Amino acid sequence: MTMYYTELDGAEPTVSMQIGGIKYTFTNDSLTKLIEEKEQLKIELAQIERKFKSAQFDVREHFQSRYETDHYEIVSEVDDVNSLLINIGSEALTKSWSATVTITATVTGIEAPNKDTAEDIIKDNIELNLTTDGDIWLDDVSMDSAYPEA
Repeated sequence: MTMYYTELDGAEPTVSMQIGGIKYTFTNDSLTKLIEEKEQLKIELAQIERKFKSAQFDVREHFQSRYETDHYEIVSEVDDVNSLLINIGSEALTKSWSATVTITATVTGIEAPNKDTAEDIIKDNIELNLTTDGDIWLDDVSMDSAYPEA
């Protein structure tokens, strides 16, 4: 590493250094900021290290508490595993769910010459959208009643 110190008339002093063939030049402010960022990274790294050690302890404790020395299997309830996963910062185990849903809607403002045409327009133009991962099928559209608007 080669270091240079330069000061020009009227300009802020700089420190330059060459590391691995790359030259870095810092002003007082940029060097201060670099040191502050380094200190912040040390704090964040220490926090992550503590969290990792805590996770190691939690995982070992989870299995150790279920370990019987005369058995070759460890049995754990899904709720206990999910609790462990959440405690170490992971997502819980999930399963796929299905549901039958009843949706009641009121449709207004349909221009049609008669009730049958209005019903056809409504049935042909109802769409269903699920805004999350999963699949949705529209099994049936039935119209309970239709009446002219006042």
